[in-house]
Amino acid sequence: MRVAIKIGYDGSHFNGFAMQPGKKTVEGEIIKRLKRTSIIEGRKEARFQYAARTDKGVSAFGNVIAFNCKGNAIRVMRGLKNIWLFGYAEVEEKFNPRYCRTKIYRYYLPAKTIDVQKIKEAAGLFIGEHDFSYFARIDARNPVRRIDRIDVIKKEHIIKIDFEAPSFLWNQIRRIVAALMKYAEGEINIDDIIDALEKRRRINFGVAPAENLVLLDVKYDFEFIPLFPEEIIIKREIFMDASTIHRNK
Repeated sequence: MRVAIKIGYDGSHFNGFAMQPGKKTVEGEIIKRLKRTSIIEGRKEARFQYAARTDKGVSAFGNVIAFNCKGNAIRVMRGLKNIWLFGYAEVEEKFNPRYCRTKIYRYYLPAKTIDVQKIKEAAGLFIGEHDFSYFARIDARNPVRRIDRIDVIKKEHIIKIDFEAPSFLWNQIRRIVAALMKYAEGEINIDDIIDALEKRRRINFGVAPAENLVLLDVKYDFEFIPLFPEEIIIKREIFMDASTIHRNK
């Protein structure tokens, strides 16, 4: 049986998603648990695959893993520390979660000193198909990507920037956000972004911090049977209480 599981995790507790020798990673903790409980024999034998290889510090509410297993994978994965289960589905043997319909990331910014209108103005430049060579850490992959949607939402003291696309390059969102912030704060002008996006001029805009980036969801042409972990409900109440208490002082 091959299963797809929608997972979330607090990236601040891991050295990224993908396995690394001698380091604690999301993938490593999951495979360790699956092997120890004999749900799988090993990563290769189970054809363990994932939708997104998030960097150190990046969190998720909707990454997807898939593997062949024997037994109840949901039951044995419950209780993993700082890793949560949000849904599952039985899938075809050939299913690879990397080939999705769309991915949605969200970046969180403090709104206090940022011009939201300038963020929106510059964000619109990145929608559509572009060569993102100057807005990503380039490897062997094609740097041409299509971004279908960028929404900028201000809510009280926070700005949320949503990015939706079939795929993203390494550091692409964080480099775009860094450029948006520099423009909003008056450190660069809009032509600097346009020149870099059109590859007329290479400009180092920097890389926004990983900790404010979350993979919200990965979508396919099928639905997951939903799960909702109690840990998330408790964490939500803890942080809501902290916010309420200090706002009322």
